[in-house]
Amino acid sequence: MRDSSFASSTLLLSLILGALLLSKASSAAPAISFSNLLGTSTSIPAYERILSQPVFQVTTPWGSPYMLFEKYKDEEKALEMESGGSGGDGDMDKFSRVQQKDDMQDTRPISLYFMDEHDARALADEMKQMKHMKDGDLRITCCSLGKAVRSASHLGRGLPTGQGLDETTGKMLTMDDGGSLRHKIVPSKRELFYAARCTGRERVGCFGDSPNEDADLLLQPQDVIEANKMQSRRKATKNTARRLQKARQLEKEGLLESTEDRLRREYAHMEGQVGLPVFYSEGLMKKPPMLRRIFQGAKSAWTTSSLTPLYFSYEDLMKDWSTMRERSSNKGKIPEQPKVEVFNMLDVVTSIDKDQWKTQRRAELVREQKGFVGKIPIIHNLVNTGKKNASKKSGLEKVVFVPSSLSVQAKEKISAAGSMKTRLRPMKAWGKNA
Repeated sequence: MRDSSFASSTLLLSLILGALLLSKASSAAPAISFSNLLGTSTSIPAYERILSQPVFQVTTPWGSPYMLFEKYKDEEKALEMESGGSGGDGDMDKFSRVQQKDDMQDTRPISLYFMDEHDARALADEMKQMKHMKDGDLRITCCSLGKAVRSASHLGRGLPTGQGLDETTGKMLTMDDGGSLRHKIVPSKRELFYAARCTGRERVGCFGDSPNEDADLLLQPQDVIEANKMQSRRKATKNTARRLQKARQLEKEGLLESTEDRLRREYAHMEGQVGLPVFYSEGLMKKPPMLRRIFQGAKSAWTTSSLTPLYFSYEDLMKDWSTMRERSSNKGKIPEQPKVEVFNMLDVVTSIDKDQWKTQRRAELVREQKGFVGKIPIIHNLVNTGKKNASKKSGLEKVVFVPSSLSVQAKEKISAAGSMKTRLRPMKAWGKNA
């Protein structure tokens, strides 16, 4: 009995000491989370929820992306200087422009991540038509959207390419010298065509007079789309001021602003830009894990653990809606065509990130109020000090991203094909030759 009591007290003391050490080291290393043990993905950081979506690049056989040169006109430079985006000095404001001798046109090197494999293959086919690229070995390689977002977030000075530092100054080489490269994510033209016809199309930059006008524009070649977007960026400032003045006038008169006008005013920064569309339909939810339905009960699990899916593919959403409708017992009450709403993926991800930070900060303040008790996680969860700080949930904690089935299939084909350059080691001598 003495040995068992001594062992239990020693175990309790070790748990308390371990909890204290974990609380002190929480700032240095992330704490281990067991919240996904039963299939919940609500505690996953925002930028890790998009890792399942593949993106594609045109690369060499060794996986290095081909560098393209993007035109950078003087009128675009003047537009950015007027908006205050690039009016200073330094490489960030110069955007590493390379002067061309033929048409005196400024360009800047970029690397592209494609959301759609067909768009990447179209670029590869276009590059193979060039004389000096005719015999080139161009490949379509795949990586995660999370990597693409991290690379594209270094937009001003670009992302370092791994080139060595300047030996004389100790600084990183400029973009012109190959020291850094800007990365961009190209949305799928297929999904943009669908997004132009959905509710909330202004979130992805569709500000045309009608959905058909936006859809027809997105079917045009890239140079036609960019020319149209450039005109929209020139008019964006005046249009924003006009919409704001109209909203104030309606407020004075006691009238309600239309949904379309409100979206155009709230997402004025997307006029002349192109977003990454994700699709949502009210009533379409992801089924809770089986273990949660067994332990909590079906009704409680659907209430607390049902997730809100955002689809990267419009066709996948329609397929899942049809499947849900066929399996439902109330098939007659569910419409054949759902009402689909489109969101900008980057806006959703940043909103989730902010919401998670606020939740974490509230939990830290509660632990600080409890003092020494708040430093021990086990006791902290058992002790309630005063009124429970249950904040109203925003709904973003239930958002999950569903990757495009076409992109997943393309990724599997690329992985199955491999590099097609096997590297066999020389066979070892054996038998009589040993």
